[in-house]
Amino acid sequence: MKSQNKNIKDTKNIKSTKKRKEDDSEDGSCLKDEHEIEEMLEEEMHGELDAEDDEEFIHNVEEFKKEHSKTKMVTIFNMIKKPEFPDVKKIDPKSVKDELQKLILHLDKFNIIVHFHNECPDTEKYRFITEEVFKEAVEEDKNHHHVTFLYEDYHPEMDDEDEDEEFL
Repeated sequence: MKSQNKNIKDTKNIKSTKKRKEDDSEDGSCLKDEHEIEEMLEEEMHGELDAEDDEEFIHNVEEFKKEHSKTKMVTIFNMIKKPEFPDVKKIDPKSVKDELQKLILHLDKFNIIVHFHNECPDTEKYRFITEEVFKEAVEEDKNHHHVTFLYEDYHPEMDDEDEDEEFL
């Protein structure tokens, strides 16, 4: 941040120097070519910022690699100890709500959350979790962090506004 402020001040100084030289010189001989001044500004501003930013970015990438290189990937199904939940097609329609509740409670024990922003039938919620979320691979988590899934990330819905515009 200090280098940004310094560069802004330097930019202002160069511009004010340029203006003074234009005013002081009748034939403009003391003034550098405008293109040269712009190049100097770019070199000064980008050179200092890039070196610091690149160094910090590279450091962050290396830390991320170290932290995640030793982790093992597991499916959600394995993470939650391979529970036995019936296929959605085999569940009596009257029992779907109860089965979904059991499923959500089981996921909750492992800090796995599944969100549905739009209205969705319970059979589709159950199917989504057992057929799609269970197959997702995540880092094995010994610290029990939350893992969140959003139905709409997998099945994007059109907004009401988009539907209205389509039929105009």
